[in-house]
Amino acid sequence: MFESLVAPTTPSQALLPNTPAQERAKNVLIEANDNAAIPIPQTAESRLFEIPAGAWMTMVGCYAVFLIALFGAIGGGRATFVIVVSGLYVAMFFGTVRVLLRQGPAQPPSPLSRTSRALPTLYGPLSRGEVYGQMLVVPAAIALFGIAVLILHTCLT
Repeated sequence: MFESLVAPTTPSQALLPNTPAQERAKNVLIEANDNAAIPIPQTAESRLFEIPAGAWMTMVGCYAVFLIALFGAIGGGRATFVIVVSGLYVAMFFGTVRVLLRQGPAQPPSPLSRTSRALPTLYGPLSRGEVYGQMLVVPAAIALFGIAVLILHTCLT
């Protein structure tokens, strides 16, 4: 029915721009075939985080130390509310990872659990300790910052 509007009948017609009627006819044909598309099967999340549980627990511990040190230094009144909200954000961050991991297939053992060889990285092979150092330097610095705030607050008051 719409073929005469859509498909050019001569080679010279192929070079001419489409008329508005031809464009509408193309849209009608495309919309008519939407239900014929094969649906893509849904699969669970399959990302591999490749970080051992010990590293995750160390990160959680560093953020807990930070928040507890802040609470000890400036807790009370409005500061308590802010620290609690920050704790909820930390819980959401690590909780989201946990939920994603539970939705997908079982995770294979982490490459960090192999102690015998260096790990290939973007910048060359690194030892296990170097990789852990890269992962944990920011959480450790945040924990040390919280402890420093607590020490300074204790010394100054």
